[in-house]
Amino acid sequence: MKANPNFTYLKKNVPKNRITLLQGGTRSGKTYSTIYYLIWFCKEYKNAGLEIDIVRDTFTALKATAWKDFYDVLVKHNLYNSNLHNKTDHQFNLFGNLISYYGADNPDKIHGRSRDILWINEANQFPEETIDQLFPRTRYRIIADFNPAMPSEHWLDKYIEKNPPLITTYRDNPHLTTAQIEDIESKKNNSYWWKVYGTGERAQPTGAIFSNFEIGEYRDGEITGFGQDFGFSNDPSTLIKVGINRKRKEIYLKECFFEVGLNTGHLYNYNRQYADKELIVADSAEPRLISELRQRGLNIVEAEKGAGSVTAGISLMNEYKIVIDKDSKNLIKEFQNYSWIEKTNKSIPEDKWNHGIDASRYFITKALGNPNRGTYHIR
Repeated sequence: MKANPNFTYLKKNVPKNRITLLQGGTRSGKTYSTIYYLIWFCKEYKNAGLEIDIVRDTFTALKATAWKDFYDVLVKHNLYNSNLHNKTDHQFNLFGNLISYYGADNPDKIHGRSRDILWINEANQFPEETIDQLFPRTRYRIIADFNPAMPSEHWLDKYIEKNPPLITTYRDNPHLTTAQIEDIESKKNNSYWWKVYGTGERAQPTGAIFSNFEIGEYRDGEITGFGQDFGFSNDPSTLIKVGINRKRKEIYLKECFFEVGLNTGHLYNYNRQYADKELIVADSAEPRLISELRQRGLNIVEAEKGAGSVTAGISLMNEYKIVIDKDSKNLIKEFQNYSWIEKTNKSIPEDKWNHGIDASRYFITKALGNPNRGTYHIR
């Protein structure tokens, strides 16, 4: 069976260039190719004492993806030895070289470590500020893989311009089963999904609802408060902090929580932790839940809904520049994917990718449509 082109490209490019980029769609083999390359590299430079770091945006995501795959490959090829694995410090000694794995949500690791080789997994999900800490602390080589589900402007662009990536798709992966290929190709009718994940190309969602957003740092505004959407078993409950500056026409958003399975007690504790006595404008579809939370002392009111309220709220939000805090991973993903769809000869917002957006809209509509905006009290 032929080698994945990502693996071949790494062997050819890493010795020559400081930064090697791998861009690809779903199942193109970027992650596994990098794993096999690092194993090959450690074997080639046995007992060199090299320090190799594997980093993803969060440690939780890393454990479930890149490190899990690395571990599985080590076991498959009889290279795993528990005596060489320091699970406390998240390090593995491979052929006399030290591999450390951690999330970018560990500031001590980001600001305190240096290394010889850095692998950034799913680089498009990192904030630029973290990259600015990691890259200068890397002595020799950097490998970064990413999928092109990115807004029209991204910090990766300046690296892509100087280091054109290898672009691969599922068709380049010789290890996929027929069933996997059929599953991927069944999504060809979704033009955005297919372009990004099927062909590995950069794209904006067809009929994207928001193009006026960027990723940055959250700031409070002259109007500040919270929006909340309720879910439970399938959909998440969300709380979004909102800062509005009317003079500069800017809205700042920060994801507080985005979780399924939260009961009334959980919601009260989380809301008290993040919002305390500040106003929360919540989904009016759950009046009893709102009443219970209010009785416990929260400053929570029902969102204003009605015919046309969704499109009116979207129109209002589109009048402002929207800045989403860099750590708001779920909210960023929603803004990148929230789209119009055609239904009964008119465009409507797709009821998907909107749990954090709806929460934001509830507060924004209430605040900007109220003559006493910003001066809310419990009663």
